[in-house]
Amino acid sequence: MKINYSKIFIIIVFVVIFIAVSYFAVFGRALNQDENHIGIIFALPQLVFNSAVRIDNEKYLTKDAPSFIKAMEQEGFTFVEQMGSGYFFQKGGDRYLSTSRMYSSHFMVFINLKKVGAINM
Repeated sequence: MKINYSKIFIIIVFVVIFIAVSYFAVFGRALNQDENHIGIIFALPQLVFNSAVRIDNEKYLTKDAPSFIKAMEQEGFTFVEQMGSGYFFQKGGDRYLSTSRMYSSHFMVFINLKKVGAINM
């Protein structure tokens, strides 16, 4: 039995093209909003299985705010309060702030925590 490699190659090319077109049809609008396109491209599919994904050292991509709060609590931070787009956390006597923005109608970007001072008791 002879295997027709050219037909197999054509099928593989069409499958890859179909996957690429499907990916950009689902996530395409969101990709042109941020400067870190490569990080976003790899983070978006991970959000199907996870609720929060670190894009780089400075940003998280999440489905919603409670997902980000849960991710920070897993890193040892305690959620304190929300003020507008700012989310305050504490850890080890210090207070931290993360700001958020809507990335699309389905995703949010959170800027990594910045130390804003010590907690006065």
